[in-house]
Amino acid sequence: MMRTNLEQANRSELLSTILEKIEQYYEDDISLLICYGSYISGEYGALSDIDFYFVPKTKKGFGLNFQFILNDIGYDLWPVSWERLTRISNLDEVITSILMDGVVLYAQTDDDLQKFSHLQSQLKYNLIDDEVVKRKSEKFLCDAKAQYFDLINKDGEAPSGGAVNIIELLLFVIAMLNGAYPKKGIKKAEHELSEYLIKPANFYDRYRQIIRMTEKSEVSKAINALILDTERLVNGRFWNSEKADPSDLQGFYEEFKSAYNKLLQACDEEDYEKAYYAANGIDRETQAVLSDFMDVKKFPLMIAEVLITDFRNMRKKCVEHENKLVTYLWENNVKVNNFNDMSDFKREFLTQDRD
Repeated sequence: MMRTNLEQANRSELLSTILEKIEQYYEDDISLLICYGSYISGEYGALSDIDFYFVPKTKKGFGLNFQFILNDIGYDLWPVSWERLTRISNLDEVITSILMDGVVLYAQTDDDLQKFSHLQSQLKYNLIDDEVVKRKSEKFLCDAKAQYFDLINKDGEAPSGGAVNIIELLLFVIAMLNGAYPKKGIKKAEHELSEYLIKPANFYDRYRQIIRMTEKSEVSKAINALILDTERLVNGRFWNSEKADPSDLQGFYEEFKSAYNKLLQACDEEDYEKAYYAANGIDRETQAVLSDFMDVKKFPLMIAEVLITDFRNMRKKCVEHENKLVTYLWENNVKVNNFNDMSDFKREFLTQDRD
């Protein structure tokens, strides 16, 4: 067993005490003691805690787990298994900084030290592996959408509380798109975001606005917009940058027309539930299909209109959405099979296969 990074360890009596206990009572049971956070980065203040965790080697090793208050500052000496560190290195958890920025203060063996270093390297490699980043970005986007669904369907919670969890997932996605990882969490991410080339516009400012919102509809609308903006970044990062041939949209509008009609009918009936599902379908298809052909930011976000619950304006935006699609098809010479009456339909339909 060995102490490492002695400078960091020796300047804290607390760390020295923890190391002393490991050496006296857990010499065969703890693989590593690791410190991270402000104590390591140099941003440590008078009221700052020291962030640390240990990697157990045996079942007994978990007994080092201890939460305590010292001089009115709270601490958590918590266990992180090798299995969890492996998951973190594979970008399966957002707390990448505890691995990447962790400094080993104690190692039971050289093999333990090398194993930790290997996981740090594995994390670095994964962040530059497009296939891994694509897969993990899509996974955490799905997680954000699931939490968003829970957020808008829960009663009795502060509207911005669950929103922060969603924003942190989106921040992790954005960081991965830039080959990076969040170092300090969303509340201190302004500088990190400023260095990213790929990011939604004003992401941090919008976060600060969201945590000050008191109306659930406002929070829902803002979070939904952030999710869609982040999803567009993922699609733009990994999808073919060349737009698809507009002729491939032949027949799309004819099928999609019913979605517009469902939303228009819901607006006329002032039926929120029908409007919600119709708008969600329009937004989903807009992102899934039309983003291959055009900048879908030009289309109104229909679910956001539903959340406002202004059916007159919702109807207006639905018509605007449809007109933008029809205009695009017309400008790109995509024929739309639109008939005013049955006789026109029969004339075209019954004769279209003739030589």
